[in-house]
Amino acid sequence: MIKQILTTAVLLAFSQASVATLYQYTDNAASNGGMPDVLDSISTSFNDSTKEFTWSTTLNSPSTGVDGFWLVVNDGSNPKGANDLAIMYGDLVNNTLTTYHYNGGNNPNSWDGGTLLDSQTLSPIAIGLDSFSFSLDVTSINSWAGSPNFSGVSFDDNLGIWFHLSTGSNFTYANDLITGYTHSNQGWYDTAWDQTTSVPEPSSLAL
Repeated sequence: MIKQILTTAVLLAFSQASVATLYQYTDNAASNGGMPDVLDSISTSFNDSTKEFTWSTTLNSPSTGVDGFWLVVNDGSNPKGANDLAIMYGDLVNNTLTTYHYNGGNNPNSWDGGTLLDSQTLSPIAIGLDSFSFSLDVTSINSWAGSPNFSGVSFDDNLGIWFHLSTGSNFTYANDLITGYTHSNQGWYDTAWDQTTSVPEPSSLAL
């Protein structure tokens, strides 16, 4: 009887420890600074167990010309200028998402001299449509050991976003490394300490 009680207690504790949390954030009234407003909505999520990060952007017109972006997120303050985060570059012409260690610079050229963390081919995105989105497993990105305080791509109950869209974007590459990034125009969406919603989810281990 004692053995059965102990076994039940261990299984219960293991199940509780295996519960994942999905953090979600949506702004249905998004707008950008810089160039004329092209943003309609933004939605993002992060699963702290599976390490899946998602991002979705809806534009207010099919003819905005947005064909590139860079994106940094964290768990609170505005990520712009912060160190030990990951910066994602979206090339919507070549359907490529390239992630670097963010060097904290307030400019689009963090890739220059930085450490390449990941390169992914996105699902084909038709430029001129009014939305784009991607889902990324950031396990390997967040496991980078190049800095002891590196947090990569993640957030929790709080969220900070540094997001720039660009038009007339031109990315060049060599062996997955970005060698150049120019654009005609850019706009930004910066936030800090946004409150997310959290949804507990049983992980595969708990099941």
